[in-house]
Amino acid sequence: MKLARKHLLVVDDNVANVELLMDLLDDHGFDDLHGLHDPRDVVGYCQARCPDLILLDIRMPHLDGYAVMQALAAQLGEAVPPIIVLTAQIDDETRRRAQRMGVRDFITKPFQHDDVLMRIRNALALEQRYQQRHAEATTLERLAVEQAQSLDRESRTDTLTKLPNRRALTQMLRMASSDGTPTGLLFIAIDQLDEVIRFHGYAVADALMLHVSQQLYDKLGETARLGIWGGSELLVILPVVSPEQLILQAMSLLECFNQDQTLDNLLLPLGVRIGISTAAEPFEPERLVHMAALALPQKNGPVRVQSYNEELEARQRHRLHLQQSIRQAAERGEMSLVFQPKLSLSTHRVIGAEALLRWHHPTLGPVSPVEFIPLAEASGDILSIGEWVLDEAMRHIAVWREKRLLDDAFHIAVNVAARQLARHDFADKLLARLKEHGIPPYFLSLEITESGILSDMHNARAQLARLAQVNIAVAIDDFGTGHSSLAYIKTLPFSTLKIDRAFVMDLEHKEVDRHLALAITQLAHAVGCDVVAEGIETKAQADYLRSIGCEAAQGYHYARPLPADEFYDWCTRWQALPPMNNALES
Repeated sequence: MKLARKHLLVVDDNVANVELLMDLLDDHGFDDLHGLHDPRDVVGYCQARCPDLILLDIRMPHLDGYAVMQALAAQLGEAVPPIIVLTAQIDDETRRRAQRMGVRDFITKPFQHDDVLMRIRNALALEQRYQQRHAEATTLERLAVEQAQSLDRESRTDTLTKLPNRRALTQMLRMASSDGTPTGLLFIAIDQLDEVIRFHGYAVADALMLHVSQQLYDKLGETARLGIWGGSELLVILPVVSPEQLILQAMSLLECFNQDQTLDNLLLPLGVRIGISTAAEPFEPERLVHMAALALPQKNGPVRVQSYNEELEARQRHRLHLQQSIRQAAERGEMSLVFQPKLSLSTHRVIGAEALLRWHHPTLGPVSPVEFIPLAEASGDILSIGEWVLDEAMRHIAVWREKRLLDDAFHIAVNVAARQLARHDFADKLLARLKEHGIPPYFLSLEITESGILSDMHNARAQLARLAQVNIAVAIDDFGTGHSSLAYIKTLPFSTLKIDRAFVMDLEHKEVDRHLALAITQLAHAVGCDVVAEGIETKAQADYLRSIGCEAAQGYHYARPLPADEFYDWCTRWQALPPMNNALES
């Protein structure tokens, strides 16, 4: 311990005691000493220069030692230096009262030199250890605070772009809401980033996202806050001036995507969609973000910027309600099959029917397949629905065989979804079902969309080849409306191409549609397939299709899709007519 550095203050109304202690301390290496005879000067002295230790007489005029300690505590708080009490007599009450006030030790009068030095040195050593530990604790506390602040910043920052992340953006929105600041959001969805990952890897995708974020940041003003909401979703928080200005800002950001993104030696295409929401008064941050997300335009649609409105949310809630309701709808008896007849254009005889799914919601009523089929495909419920459709179709086939409605040339066509065909055991399970129902395979045919084939070409080829071995006919539905490929027509075992109604409806008025129908028919015949045209509504359409060699047709010109009992009655009446009779139309 370096005593020379220690600053000691001796306070005693007896001048002799002060001088005695100071001489003693000076003889033993203490050279930073000061003495006071008037206790009223102690607080002012300590405020000017606080000592390392105070030797304080307990009984003094004007202010006793207790009053001095109280005054020091009131003025200095935790900065009060350690105190050793000087007293001629230490009774229990004096000791307890002094200790309650934080006194470190006692030195009795008359002074014993060795005892005085030992107690002073002990008090200074103890105080030094305390100060060291206090300094260490303060340092640790400061480091802990700095670390916590650093972790907090990191927790609110996207590691890649260094932009605010979802947590930080949510905090900004809460602050704006509590301040009552009118706020606008641009919810930016980056499309095709998954394709960049698939073809170029995550490193390129990360660099691209950083590149795009910088471009968007440069387009925004100082009052805007850009952040990362999700993997390929960004959020812009703006003070609302007007809805029109938000749209202008969104259109300005779209300019970043008007051409391919240049990254090193790569040109990378990206699409973007922006949803807009606003709040003019205190709001729920999650709600405002949800509104902007709801406003996102559909992928590949004609619109790339859209503002939220209640109608959008109503449609979304309707979709969600349907998606939740469709689960087990068939088991609840809400679904049924209707059958639209297929006729030979050359003989006008019924050669089969297409089984079409219908859903009658208990409160919404009939729901269009155009609306619920995509929802079922997206949720995966199409698998259980598809199983039900196959079983229901086979049940009707079995009944109609017993009633001799079906002959060997009659078949029921069932639509198969892409997710059904993607199952590697689809063909085997279908054949097992036919066997269970006691139905020869040729009474059933399948209709598959082009997207269903292209989703997994290898598996589609294996499944269709297995079905072709047992003479189950397979048709390409809606031919020409998807990503048509002559390669799969050549290599996959199809027996039929269906001309979509889009090429049929204007046959009477548009020469290009007549040429397309002729081309599809000739193409089908060239690869050994027959042709079915759907959506026929007039005799002129049917006559033209017959003239170009189209084998079969279906549409409202002959019959609408009919419930099973009505279909049976219709077929019975139609087949009773003479061949080529055109009189019965519905």
